[in-house]
Amino acid sequence: MKKTAAIIAAKLVKTASQVKHNGATAAPGYVAEQIDPNLLKKLGKINFKNGVVLVTGTNGKTTTTKVLADVLENAGITYVNNHAGSNLSRGVISSILTKADMRGLTQADVGLFEVDEAYVPQVAEALQPKMIVVMNLFRDQLDRYGELDSIANKFRLTFQNLHSTTLVLNADDPLVASLGMKLNNRIKVLYFGISDKNAFTELKHDHTADSILDPFTGESLIYTQKYFGHIGVYADKSGKFSRPKPQIDVITVTNPNSKSINIKVKNTTEVISQYINLAGNYNIYNVLPAFALAQLFQIEESIVTKTLANLSAAFGRTEVMQVGKSKISLYLVKNPTGFNQVIQSFIQKNDSAPLLFAINDKIADGRDVSWLWDCAIEDFAQRSGPVVVSGSRALDMQLRLIYAGYKGKILCEPDLAKAIAKAHSLAKKGVVIALPTYTAMLGLRAIINQTNSEDNKEFWQ
Repeated sequence: MKKTAAIIAAKLVKTASQVKHNGATAAPGYVAEQIDPNLLKKLGKINFKNGVVLVTGTNGKTTTTKVLADVLENAGITYVNNHAGSNLSRGVISSILTKADMRGLTQADVGLFEVDEAYVPQVAEALQPKMIVVMNLFRDQLDRYGELDSIANKFRLTFQNLHSTTLVLNADDPLVASLGMKLNNRIKVLYFGISDKNAFTELKHDHTADSILDPFTGESLIYTQKYFGHIGVYADKSGKFSRPKPQIDVITVTNPNSKSINIKVKNTTEVISQYINLAGNYNIYNVLPAFALAQLFQIEESIVTKTLANLSAAFGRTEVMQVGKSKISLYLVKNPTGFNQVIQSFIQKNDSAPLLFAINDKIADGRDVSWLWDCAIEDFAQRSGPVVVSGSRALDMQLRLIYAGYKGKILCEPDLAKAIAKAHSLAKKGVVIALPTYTAMLGLRAIINQTNSEDNKEFWQ
């Protein structure tokens, strides 16, 4: 009875939100979960005959989930996923019920869900996934998540209670790599990583190394190569804990941001030459789990390679939007490591393009914006291009730029719509590089879409 009542209530809420056009994608799941707290587990038992895939981590999970969805689509495998981005348990429930009948049944072969780090224990226990991808663990919204060790310990306890799951882990992140060690025999592990030590040029002011200690002994790790943050090639003094050899291994990145890589999968001698249609070398990590998906779901490798060569960006992540005669490139920033990757890949290489920083401090962004002071802003302080700062914490961003010694003009416009128009006017039919936090990114996209309509073309003239 609880299950039926929960499904009916969720369907009613979904209908109401569609009528009101309020975009409350998680609301149906929230209501259903209040009526039946075990609903997700019940839905998992009757759906997804080919299994469930969960994707989690601090950075990259939205892009990775989209890549995996594209591979499943091209392989002709039906799936349900939370493409709207609601990645708490309620969002997963909403995604399933959107495609389900009144019994909670979908016709999908696979469940594919991006999951917030804090909700991994709850969602994994309920769905008993066939595959869990952990991209990385960086310091992010400490007021919500706590310290990284706390998250990792919860992951370990959760993984010990899974039955037949394959963990797909980033070998280049020491804390994530350690999650594949000391597990029960029912759990399999596949590691992915980048072995080309010239793949990244480290920023001079990158101080974001969060996990630089052996997770088991607490001793300092020795790095032979750092890519960014604490990502790289490492080992402890004794060699007992070191970077695992990746089964999905990028052996060559031909040129920075060339999007072309050479990969070895498993221990074969065959090398796959792969073009990736996503800008930024950090996106290499976001596509590698696709090869693990292919192994587990018996998808032809050619389908993966064709998919990766024709990717489109997830919304707000290296997305380019047309604005009148110019363009705005969107790069979501939400923590120091992610911000630094954008600096490393894009800002340093473009000296004159206007920058638009839109920094909010809503709950979805994290209330504490002190993380801005940990970003390597000094690495692009010599740029000549103008900067527009906006959002509820525009003054904080402006102050950070001033302390970094930024040489270009800094304009403060807290109103986001006015800030977009100002940055657009500075672009002179070129490109604006926009770095918004999550809620600012949603607002920015909505404003651009609205003002690009036929009735508002004069806005961009």
